[in-house]
Amino acid sequence: MEGHKLTYFLHDHNTSSGDYDDTSTLCPGFNTLVNAVVMHYFVHFFAVCVIRAKTDTVYHTSPIPTIVIELHEEDFEKLLGVAVEAGCQSFIVTERTADAFFEAFLPVHEAALQRTVGKRVLVVLDRRSSFLSTASKRLVIEEIPDVLILLPTHVNDEVSCSVELYTLDLSDGAPITITPRLIDVIDTRNGTSAQTRRVNYFPDKFVNMNKRRLRLGTLTYLPNAYVEDKPLGEGNARYILPPKPNVSALVSGTEVWLVVLFCELVNCSLEVMIASGWGNVFDNGTKVGLIGAPANREVDITFGGLYSWYTSFQHLAFSAVHSRSGCTCLVPKPRIVANWSTPFLAFTGSLWCAVLAVFIAGAFAVLIMSRYRQRILLLTDSVRYTCSDAVLTMIGFFMEQSVPMPNELYASSLLFTTFMFAGFMIGSSYNGGLASTMIVPQYDKSINTVHDLAVTRTTWVGVTESWTYSIQLSNQSDLQTLLGTFREWEEDTIARHAYDRDVAIIVERMEYGYFAHPLMDVEVMKGRMMMAEDIYWEMVVGMCSKTWPARARFDRMVLELKAYGILAHWELVGVAKHFNLNSQQIIRYSRETNGDEFTPLRIANITGALLVLGSGLFLAMVTFLAELMWYRCGTRYKRWFRHCAMG
Repeated sequence: MEGHKLTYFLHDHNTSSGDYDDTSTLCPGFNTLVNAVVMHYFVHFFAVCVIRAKTDTVYHTSPIPTIVIELHEEDFEKLLGVAVEAGCQSFIVTERTADAFFEAFLPVHEAALQRTVGKRVLVVLDRRSSFLSTASKRLVIEEIPDVLILLPTHVNDEVSCSVELYTLDLSDGAPITITPRLIDVIDTRNGTSAQTRRVNYFPDKFVNMNKRRLRLGTLTYLPNAYVEDKPLGEGNARYILPPKPNVSALVSGTEVWLVVLFCELVNCSLEVMIASGWGNVFDNGTKVGLIGAPANREVDITFGGLYSWYTSFQHLAFSAVHSRSGCTCLVPKPRIVANWSTPFLAFTGSLWCAVLAVFIAGAFAVLIMSRYRQRILLLTDSVRYTCSDAVLTMIGFFMEQSVPMPNELYASSLLFTTFMFAGFMIGSSYNGGLASTMIVPQYDKSINTVHDLAVTRTTWVGVTESWTYSIQLSNQSDLQTLLGTFREWEEDTIARHAYDRDVAIIVERMEYGYFAHPLMDVEVMKGRMMMAEDIYWEMVVGMCSKTWPARARFDRMVLELKAYGILAHWELVGVAKHFNLNSQQIIRYSRETNGDEFTPLRIANITGALLVLGSGLFLAMVTFLAELMWYRCGTRYKRWFRHCAMG
């Protein structure tokens, strides 16, 4: 409907009665023109906000939800904020309220949660208005460029019913140039227009931005964003913070290419700010770093691995999602377990405890059975089991060896039958487990999940604290533990500690199968593997000010590029440019095994058995020597004691 002439509407709906005020007294049908503009250009908005002074009589009668605010200096900004939160997405202001509205526009929208793009403003002026002459000083118009101005004309103080319609053209300047441009003249008495063709009273200001600025905030984060100095004229942007007048900037990367392409499409001049860090916007209003730059209106939009964080959304607006990102870690590959521990790997720790408990209980049962068997059958002391006999009997059962089993009593027969069956089961289970551990290499416990990373309290490191922003509001115990074990290290520090086995290095799993990682030696990567699951995943966005007017046009471009597969190609190009593709292959296949793990038995496989044998021989020798000394010393002591007693 936009772009149609309004003459038919004015001709059919023009009424002269009741349209009398400072403007319409001389211009009957003026409010009918306002109605026509509202019906053609504001009908798709949720609500229209009419801001007027007490003496103004400008109104519209279109069937559109409308909120009317009368200008009161003491509470106008508060009332405008309430109206914006209630859904006001377009505004009608008058000669007497325009200054207050444009002054309050930015603070009101910065405090509001509503982030509607494409807002429109209809400015209704009086005759001999000075608004157009001062329009170039209203830099806020850069944030709301869709402005239509209605100016009743005067001809030598004679009655004139013509209304001039102006739009504001924006172009490059210091910082911008705002130029009023006459687009139509309408006679409100009969609805005739000076234009013979269709006129769009709200032309798209982002078809051609006329070289005006687009301020980008970023930092080096490969492969998403990279900025390098180039001689003047060889770059694609100019530095603003910090300024570098003698060089130009060449920005590249999978994310910032979006802004570069956008400027090529809409004819804008790219300016770049290099942030010192990711920063944040805090609850007390402090705004620092890359995230704080658009909130401070130092830039229009920022890119550099930014996620859709809830805390940031309170103060900023997000662009359309252009990719998905997963946060995972490169952890040390598990080492092969030492061969000497092979005999103990067949059972787990808890099973060894259970076997030990059964062994001790069985030995006591054998001792008690032996004592009562001697008493019941009136046998000599020589048939009673000693502690050594009981232990060796249980060892025989567990080793599936032949042991003496007295059967004079039914109780002893039942007891030894139970031990025989239990020993057979335990021995067979141990033999099976031992065979598998000797043939298949055994490894240390690896870190595969978030729970493993939290339980082991492994330090996980990244180049920025923003890696933890996504889990700061989580109440999961594992994620709370990870908040305490995270460390922010510089990239060179990460490279120095990459060999440490108590450090996990953060890696970003990008949407199309590639990985963003700190620069490190390829040999280090070969000693690490990727976790089996992500710590978390997020949507990657650009962060901009709440009132950035180009967001709708920019989002449309992002979605089109994503639909066409261009972003997938950019990811490949960015990784190939800034990383070694060999490192990508190493990370991708880090969890793959190197062929058949089954190996023939070697001498190393029985190292544990030989160690047990050697330990047993050594303990037996020491025990034998101790018994021998005790025997000799005991004999001498007895002789000395007898000699003393007889003397």
